[in-house]
Amino acid sequence: MKESDRDFQPTVKSNKAAINSEEKKSVSYKWLMLTVILGLIIVIVFFFIGDFKENLAVFSNIDLWWFFLSGCCLLIFWLSEALTIYTTAKISGIKLSLWKSIETNMVGQFYNSVTPFASGGQPMQILRLYRLGIDVSKASAVLMSRFLIYQTTITILGVFFMFIFFEKMNSLPSFSVLAVFGFLINSAVIFFLLIFSFSPLLTKKIFDLILFIVSPFKFGKKMKKSEEKWLEKIGEFHSAMKNLGKAPLKLLVAFIFTSIQIFFYFSIPYCIYRMLEPAIVPFSEIFSFQGILFLIISFVPVPGAGGAAEGGFYLFFKNFFSPSNIAGAVIIWRIMSYYMNIFIGAPFAMKIPKKKNS
Repeated sequence: MKESDRDFQPTVKSNKAAINSEEKKSVSYKWLMLTVILGLIIVIVFFFIGDFKENLAVFSNIDLWWFFLSGCCLLIFWLSEALTIYTTAKISGIKLSLWKSIETNMVGQFYNSVTPFASGGQPMQILRLYRLGIDVSKASAVLMSRFLIYQTTITILGVFFMFIFFEKMNSLPSFSVLAVFGFLINSAVIFFLLIFSFSPLLTKKIFDLILFIVSPFKFGKKMKKSEEKWLEKIGEFHSAMKNLGKAPLKLLVAFIFTSIQIFFYFSIPYCIYRMLEPAIVPFSEIFSFQGILFLIISFVPVPGAGGAAEGGFYLFFKNFFSPSNIAGAVIIWRIMSYYMNIFIGAPFAMKIPKKKNS
């Protein structure tokens, strides 16, 4: 091989890497623009519900102390999830600093916010951990265990709240149907993830079925060629999940961090309520309504559950706010609980680390 050819090869590789990086950023920007446009349309609709001037006046009358507290709730929500990732990584023997855990969490927050079904977060987090030199199977086990803890806690809390406030919530349109549907969807997700995580035989059968379905396609043929490698990674994933199960006390710590995360996230609507209204409705009631709303809208197939989230908040909380404040409350809640994930998460998502050797 000529010397010039040798010099040329690294250049080609680096150019390809740069192109792939730009393509990933381009996809991220497209999702971001789609979400922002959808959000703007929804905000405009809510501004024109009722009196436009009254809706606008809401923002000049908010209690700044409670606005500050809602921001603190959001920061603790982010930090708690990062601590859960940090703890589960430590159980798996992965050296991941707290700052890298925070970065990984914010990447997940961003992609969960801008992809349908919040489906983009975990794959992008796994990719990020892989680029930090962490094996894909171990990274998958860490994030899968975190998601299982989170989803299980959300579902249990949602059902608990439904039993306590069923009579009050049953007056909402189609509440019973939506609540049961939300519970079944969340329970099914937990069930299948548990099977996938702890049943190697069933996972192998599912993989064989997927391989059979996609085998006529070009990417399916590529998968077939690397079947042994796929199965090896799945085996490593199951081993990593078993190792996580051998550290119950550390998993309990991860569960505590997840509970803190959920508590502060569900507290944001109460902070918004106190920004705009006098303290009449108890914290426990607003907290519980938020828990059930989250259970119902969590798998709406639109980025950020756009439309369903705003409409759900309006229906669930309209009796807690005065008519002149409810539209503003919806917008403030959406900014704090959703758009901040995009705005703060975007810089982390756009920063793609260089690949390290595992």
